[in-house]
Amino acid sequence: MRKMLEKIKAVNKKLTALKKEKLKGKGLILFVVAYFILVGSFMLVHNMWLSPDQFIIVGFLLTLIVAQPILFLKDWVPFVFLFLSYEFLRGLAPFLGIKAHFLPMIDADRFLFGHLPTVSLQNHLYTPGNLHFYDYIATIIYMMHFILPLVFGFFLWLYKRKEFQKFVITLLALSYLGFLTFMLFPAAPPWMASNQGMIPKIYNVFGDTFSTFVHGTHLPSVYQLFDPNPVAAMPSLHAAYPFLVYLFIVKIFGKYGHLFLIYVATVCFAVIYTGNHYVIDVIFGFIYAYVAFRGIDWLWPKFENRKDGQLKKEATAASKIVT
Repeated sequence: MRKMLEKIKAVNKKLTALKKEKLKGKGLILFVVAYFILVGSFMLVHNMWLSPDQFIIVGFLLTLIVAQPILFLKDWVPFVFLFLSYEFLRGLAPFLGIKAHFLPMIDADRFLFGHLPTVSLQNHLYTPGNLHFYDYIATIIYMMHFILPLVFGFFLWLYKRKEFQKFVITLLALSYLGFLTFMLFPAAPPWMASNQGMIPKIYNVFGDTFSTFVHGTHLPSVYQLFDPNPVAAMPSLHAAYPFLVYLFIVKIFGKYGHLFLIYVATVCFAVIYTGNHYVIDVIFGFIYAYVAFRGIDWLWPKFENRKDGQLKKEATAASKIVT
């Protein structure tokens, strides 16, 4: 009886520790989310915004205070390094000398809709010199391109570490697939086609809105050394990233994950309305995200089996040395 009571106490102790750890994880998420909402609101009010690398550094410092620093650095540093490497490399595409494509995307949108949705949306919604609330919403949503995968990845890291690893690899695969396409098929966005006189006038909604309320901080940033790629419209990674997040959310949470499609639709509206992408770019962004998602999902068991096999070999070798 005494041994049984001791076992029950030990089990209760483990359950209590697990509950505390779970509550700590929830508190950590709430703390981080509240922090970035407050800081983001403060910066917008004071005409400031963080570049992606500044956002990462601030997030790292914050998380190292409240999370497990060694484990966090082990999981996140390789991902962030490869992601920033992609951001650096994508600026090399214009120097390859491949002529940018204009007509395929224009023809595709006209074939699908009989007109250009970007031009139609701006004709109905945009008023030059008089910015509306949805202009600001579209700009903020557009700026969330880099932040969303990091926030979702952080959530997975806390609760679904295996899914975090799969998400990171899938996101990198998607990014580098996009990079290869940008290199081989540089595609001009609608605003550039408009500047060339190939399509009717398109206003730079993002630039007009961004200039009214956002300026950079005085913090150092490596992004000043990166050259943006202006001919990287196909596929739209602005649409691909949130769609990839949607696929993972549905996989983890089931039918309730479909609610995230509201955000995906908002992103699609933002990138098309602001003249940064055609609808065909968005469609290919979805296709690329789905291919990356299914591809890594198919390869993952093979990777896990190889990893388990390697661990067994190491354990066998170690046991032979001991004996």
